[in-house]
Amino acid sequence: MKVLWFTVSPSLAAGNLNIPVVGRGWIASLQEKIMAVNDIDLAVAFVHGKKELNRFTHDKATYYAIPSKGGRLKGFIDRHFSILNDGELVKYCIEVINDFKPDVIHIFGTEEAFGLICDKVKVPVVIHLQGLLTVYEKKWFPPGIGKFDLLKSSGVSDILRANTLIKNYKYYKKASIREQQIFKKGKYFIGRTDWDKRVSAVLAPGTEYFFGSEILRKDFYSHLWSYSNRESKVFVSTIQANIYKGLETVLECAILLRNLNKFNFKWIVAGISSEDIVVRVFEKKIGKKFKDYNIILSGKLAAVDLINIQLVADIFIHPSHIDNSPNSVCEGMLLGMPIIATYTGGTGSLIIDKKEGVLIQDGDPYSMAGAIWELIRNPEYAAELGKNARLRALERHNPDGIVANLMSIYSKIVAKKVK
Repeated sequence: MKVLWFTVSPSLAAGNLNIPVVGRGWIASLQEKIMAVNDIDLAVAFVHGKKELNRFTHDKATYYAIPSKGGRLKGFIDRHFSILNDGELVKYCIEVINDFKPDVIHIFGTEEAFGLICDKVKVPVVIHLQGLLTVYEKKWFPPGIGKFDLLKSSGVSDILRANTLIKNYKYYKKASIREQQIFKKGKYFIGRTDWDKRVSAVLAPGTEYFFGSEILRKDFYSHLWSYSNRESKVFVSTIQANIYKGLETVLECAILLRNLNKFNFKWIVAGISSEDIVVRVFEKKIGKKFKDYNIILSGKLAAVDLINIQLVADIFIHPSHIDNSPNSVCEGMLLGMPIIATYTGGTGSLIIDKKEGVLIQDGDPYSMAGAIWELIRNPEYAAELGKNARLRALERHNPDGIVANLMSIYSKIVAKKVK
């Protein structure tokens, strides 16, 4: 079977192209396993910053590096006017399909324009749901944050380069409209939470939905968290520098914990650095500095560095206002950590509250601080939550089961085309 993937990640070819990749490791993990399946001929197509379509082979797979949207000037204009340039990408996608001639096409995500090919090819296409921009856009602004707050936190250079959160929001709005077009064109979807299943049932009624979990980064399978009775507590969160990821709740919660004055702590936030615009937004709005409350913004970390931090932390905390199935939460569960996560989007499908973790309302620093204090006071309960979380994650993210399920989905879709 010839399978063609469209993804924003170069996957296992990243090193071959000298591209540093932090995150997106689950796609590479899936590729490693799927390549071991007999009779699979896999191609991976992704956007890369070259001027021409580049086909090459690496470690038994075929890769297509699709040109990006042009040079610096074009990128500057596109950012200022939120131009998506979807037609150009679709043209290259069709060229890739005609060259590789796949039996089935697998698109990872609806965030980019790849899904617009669905009604332009005769090859069956299945779309793997990741984030859902249509809903993300509605949850984009945290409570109490408006466009004026974003403008105040934007420097002159940010505005001149169109590198502001306001521009980001305008892009999200356009991309969410494009996503709705993709849902209308699509016929088959792979999801993994009650949330994405319900949303897709509305955006794409009458289509076929398959359940398919994801293989996590392999290093997380081989480590196990254990409780350590330390005086000073350590919390860890892994979130992207998006305004809807709940970073402000982290600061507000840390302020409450400081005022509670029950224990010393530090809070490590991976994925966000002190230079990111979202940090300025929330510090100006709240009137407090992250560093003054022992919040360490560590930026993007490689898997091994993140694991080392998590293994010596007391609690993993996920503060986001909206998510589907954040791999950071799943990785924390796989390590066996006690988890506190906001009950938003698809997290309710990942964690059974009070059995595999604690679910709280998003944007509520009081319940977050209370949940932290609850677990700190009850270490046996916290450890039990982590143990149950690991068992759930090991079952849900079993690599062999995931690959077998995906191959079954491919076979069903190809068989439908033959009929």
